[in-house]
Amino acid sequence: MKNVILGLCFFLIGFSALPQIQTNALEKANRLTRGENFKSLSDENGYYFLPHFGMRYGVYSESQFSGNEDLSLYYGLGFGFRKDNLSFESGLSFFHHDSSPAYIEVFGRSLDITGSGSPNLVLPFTFRYDIPTGAVQTVRIGAFLNTNLALFGFNKDDQRRSGQIQTPDRELVDYQLELIKRNPFFFKTGVHSRIRVFKSSFLNLELGQFFTLGANRLYDFTLAEDSPVRISRKWEGLSWTIGGIFPLSVWERKLVKKT
Repeated sequence: MKNVILGLCFFLIGFSALPQIQTNALEKANRLTRGENFKSLSDENGYYFLPHFGMRYGVYSESQFSGNEDLSLYYGLGFGFRKDNLSFESGLSFFHHDSSPAYIEVFGRSLDITGSGSPNLVLPFTFRYDIPTGAVQTVRIGAFLNTNLALFGFNKDDQRRSGQIQTPDRELVDYQLELIKRNPFFFKTGVHSRIRVFKSSFLNLELGQFFTLGANRLYDFTLAEDSPVRISRKWEGLSWTIGGIFPLSVWERKLVKKT
C-alpha cells in the first residue's frame, strides 16, 4: 500500500510539472526562432545606425620635443545604407584636436608659435567594401575610404598674434604670427571588421591612416623686418575606431513586438 501511495505521488508531481516543461520548451523555441529572424534581417540590405568613438595619433616632426603629442579624440553618430558588399555612411562627428605647438628657433630660444586644441564639428562621408567570412559568416572584413569636412570650430583660430622676444643682447624684437589659410578637408583610409553580436547587431572595429592633400592650417611667422617663414599644420596620423552597427529593420521589428 505504501508503494502504491508513493507511486501515485510521483505520478501527480510529474503530471503537474509537464505543462511547465512544455512551456519552457516552447519559450526556448520561440527565442531561437526570433534570434534567427533577427540574424536574417541584419544580413539584409538596408539602413543602419553607427555610433562610434576613436583616437588619432599624429606624428610630431620636431625630434627635440619628443615628449609632445599630436592627438585627436573623436566620436559621433552615423547613418548608413548597405547594399550587398558596399556601404555608404554619413552623419556628424566631434573632433577634439590636441596638437602640440609648433616651435621655431629664435635667438637660441624655442618659441611656441602655434597650437591647436579647438573642438570641431565634422561632416564625414564613408565608402566601405567588405565580405563575410567563416562558415556562419559572423565576421565581415573589408576596407574603407573616409572624407571629412570640418564645418566649424567651437574655438576660433587666432587670425593674428603678435608680441616681442628678447635677443641675446637683451633687446626686444617684435614678431607676428598670421593665419593665412584654412583647409577644412581631411581623409582616412584603412581596414575594418564587423563582428556579429547578439545575432542582431555588429561591432565595428577600424584601423586607419588619416591624411591630407595639403596643410589644414598655414601660418606666416615674421620676425622684425625679416621675410616671413611659412609654417603648416596637418591633421594626419594613425587611428583606431570602435563602434556599433544597429540595422534599422531589426530595431523596427523589436519595437513592433513590444507594442
